[in-house]
This record gives sequence, C-alpha cells and structure tokens, in this order.
Amino acid sequence: MYMKFKKLFKTTVVALSVTAMSLGLVGANAEAANQNFKDVPKTHWAGSAIYETVSKGMVTGYSDNTFRPSNNVTRAEFAAFLSRAFDGAFESNSTFSDVPSTHWAYPSVNEAIALGIIDTKDYGKKFEPDKVMTRAEIAKWLSKGLASSNIEYQNAIDEMANSDLTIIPIPEFYKGGVNKADLPYIGVALGTGLLSGYTDETFKPNDKTTRAEVSVILTRFLSNMKKSPKDFNDLNEFREVALTGTNILTVTNFKEMAEGQGFKEILGKPYTYSTLGTGAIEHVIFVDTIGLPKGAYSKMFTANSSKMKNGRYTTFIEYSFTTNQSISYDQWLNSKSTGYFTGLQLMSSAPTAKYGYRTPLVSKSEVVGKGKFFKIGTKNVFWGYAGAGTAVGERLIGYTDDGSSYGYIIK
Repeated sequence: MYMKFKKLFKTTVVALSVTAMSLGLVGANAEAANQNFKDVPKTHWAGSAIYETVSKGMVTGYSDNTFRPSNNVTRAEFAAFLSRAFDGAFESNSTFSDVPSTHWAYPSVNEAIALGIIDTKDYGKKFEPDKVMTRAEIAKWLSKGLASSNIEYQNAIDEMANSDLTIIPIPEFYKGGVNKADLPYIGVALGTGLLSGYTDETFKPNDKTTRAEVSVILTRFLSNMKKSPKDFNDLNEFREVALTGTNILTVTNFKEMAEGQGFKEILGKPYTYSTLGTGAIEHVIFVDTIGLPKGAYSKMFTANSSKMKNGRYTTFIEYSFTTNQSISYDQWLNSKSTGYFTGLQLMSSAPTAKYGYRTPLVSKSEVVGKGKFFKIGTKNVFWGYAGAGTAVGERLIGYTDDGSSYGYIIK
C-alpha cells in the first residue's frame, strides 16, 4: 500500500557531494536559507541537509538557537523524524510502559508502529525512548519505512531474509559482528544508498549516528520514497543473489540460453571427480571489469585497482569440495578432472583479508602444493575466480552428476 507524503514536502531533493562519512549533501531551499543555528555555519559538512530537513519540518532545533549536530539520535527522536514523512493518518495505541500518552513522542511512536516502522516485538514492554539508535536499528526502520510506501521494498526484505543464498558485501557478513536478522535491512539501506560503509568498508552495525548524519539520511529517504526498488542497481544485485545465487543478469549481458537454465539449477549439486572427490558450485558472483571494477560486490572481491581492468567480466565462484584423500589446492586445481572449473584462479589477498571469506591463499605451502588444503571427508568451501568474455556469442555452460545444467549466452 502506498502512503501519502505530507504536503509540506514540496522541494525536490537533489543529491550533491559526499563527505568523509560517505553521506551525501542536499541543496537547501530558500526557506531553509533563512535558518541560522549558532552551531551550524553554512560551511558545515551537513549544513545544507540540516537546513533542508528543518525547513521541511522533519527535524527541529533547540530553544537556544542550536541544532547540536554532533548529538546522537535517540529512538524517540528518530520515530518523530520518520513519522513526519507520512501524512499522519495512521495511528495505534502504544503498549510501551515507558511511552505514556503524556510523552512528547507518543503520537510519533504510535504512527511509526502503525506504519510498521517499529516492530513492538523487537522491544517488549519497554521502548527505552531515550536510548541512542544504532546503525542496524536505523537501517531497519528506514527499510520498513520504504516498505510502508512501496510493497516492493518489503518483497526485497523478504527475499534476502528467507534465503540461504543472501550475501551482503560488508566484512561483518563473514567475520561476524552483525545480527543475521538485520542483514536484509542493511541490504536495503546499502542497496538504495540510504547508508554506506566506512572507509574500511565495515558497516559497524552497533555504532551510533549523529543528528547531522541523520539529517542527510532523511533527505535520501525522502528521495527514495519516490522511487522503485528497481531503480537501484546494487539492490537489484542483492535481490538476484538472494533468489538465484548469482548476479549475472543484473551485471552482465548474458541471458539464459533457455528458460530455467540458470546457475540456480545446479547450486549445491555434486560433480564427481574421477579420483579426487566431489565438488559443487555454491555462488557465482560477477564483477564488471571491462573498465575499472564496478558493481555492488566489486570491493568485496577485487582490490578495486586498474589491475582488474581486463576488458572482461570477472566471475567469483564459491565452490565446495569434499575430498576422498588429503590433497593440496594445487593438486586439485591442476587435476585434469576439474570439470567446468578448469582455470579457477587464486583470489587477491587484500579483499580476502578485509572481508574474511575463505580462499586457498592461506599460506605459501598450500599455493605451491606442499601443504594440504583439503581434509579427507570434510566439505571445504572456498572462493576462486575465472574470466568471462563480453563478445556476442560468448557462452557459459556446465553440468552436474544428476544431469542438471546451466547455460548462458550473450546474444
């Protein structure tokens, strides 16, 4: 169901530059230009966004003519900010014992509950309205806010939540430090540009967010409410991976050779090696390396340097292999029975170390064949990469023991 915007949101939101915090600025309108907070000079990195959100009535300053941009945002404040993006026609009766009807944020919290932005099951009997919001919470509320304006955002959340194939390109995905239940909301927030990672690519789900940062986030939120999820390429990649284990159709010009002949048909299905054991594909992630690497997963799998600029697509493959003998990675790679993964190469050490997924690049001995990468009877899951051409007629074809196959072609 689509909700109405408040009539006060008349100004078109225009994204401009980014700061060291990777948050975009928004141009202020004439009304905002008349505001003048003592602690927000026009040169402030978030000044335009602050004055924009104030002029729209989403965020307010304090009685001493300050905005306090460095203050962290509480749950009560963020509920008020987000609820002001809607027409105020949705109400519920809060059951939180610490948000009585006399509480200043009672109407906003109720509206956020009615809109589905706040899930009462997340908080129990007490909401703790003065508790500072975490980035994971903000991602969840923003995603639910988008879902309340366009059901397709809820579909995106559900797809990522209900799939074992979902991959969100943040270091915390493999290294830990993020609640798995929060990943779909982080995916929507990242995929639509509402939030972004830090300079080390981490998301830091438990970090706090300031009033200045939230002002910028809110301008993006207003803009995104007017868009479809399909307008965001990164989100399209996340959704395709969650549904099919690959992003090939979003990133490349490949098409399935026949309906139902995609990678999804062979994921996890075994391909038997004549002497070494049994392997299977788990994921196939594409990065456009025709020019400099681009795509939602480019930083996760490449060093993002000109070295990957090879005029081709680079295919990053998560592979599982169960061996019947103790062998090195080199022995596996050089086997003449590697089937449809002949030529799988070692991953770059920089993104591997940053994101924490497993590859054979653990020690020199494993690379040159002296060590034993595979343990007998153990399912070893790891990433490698291969190339794919871009010319018309290029094909990708493979199969598994049960006869299942995939086939793609550039027409």
